[in-house]
Amino acid sequence: MKKIMSEEKVSNNKKKQICLIDNYSSSFQTKRIERIVNIIQEKNPNIELKTVPYSQIDFKLLKTSIGLILSGSNLNVSEFYNNKDLEKKFRSELKLIQKAKQKPILAICYGLHLTAFAFKGKVQRMKIPSRDSRIISISLKKTDELIPYSKIPVNIHHRDYISPDDYSIQKNFDIIVTSEINGFKAIQYMRHIKRPIFSVQFHPETHNINYNYSGNYDKKIINKTMTIGEEIINNFVLLCNQ
Repeated sequence: MKKIMSEEKVSNNKKKQICLIDNYSSSFQTKRIERIVNIIQEKNPNIELKTVPYSQIDFKLLKTSIGLILSGSNLNVSEFYNNKDLEKKFRSELKLIQKAKQKPILAICYGLHLTAFAFKGKVQRMKIPSRDSRIISISLKKTDELIPYSKIPVNIHHRDYISPDDYSIQKNFDIIVTSEINGFKAIQYMRHIKRPIFSVQFHPETHNINYNYSGNYDKKIINKTMTIGEEIINNFVLLCNQ
């Protein structure tokens, strides 16, 4: 009897798991994955964060995890149309997105592009010179449980984008924030109409205040960008825990 009670106690105290899918190439150096891990572990001791490379996805994650986070990447979904070998590498993740009908998903940058592609959206590429991370201000048409602010600074770092005029996206998603960058209209935040999929073009896991952004930004703005980004990630954890 004591043994059974002991096993039940261990089971009841077992941490809930969120799966972070790492979409970066294995040879690419980034601190963004580490940042996501640190942000969640600092505020959520009851959460176990399991990091899985995109090449090692197991569909059991849908049963064992209370939520999924799809990271950014150094790769480009816009290349899928002409590079079927690259698309093939992400087919498991695309299927995971399609199958996770009740599972909360936070899709970040490349994750947003994968999500759009999974729902037949067109992933386009801005024809502008490559740029490093920068901060822009975005305004929400409405606030929600993920982003409770009407206007926030965000960190952007990718030339792939989803147009708010995309019919497949309009049919499946509520487009909450758009921006215009060098004449290109891009979705910055969209959430699925029926499913708990929250997709952001920007990086809420933006690096710490000493990160080297392109351009001159007041440290208060950098700090606010970082703080709000952390709050967005932790708000997603709260959504998963409901």
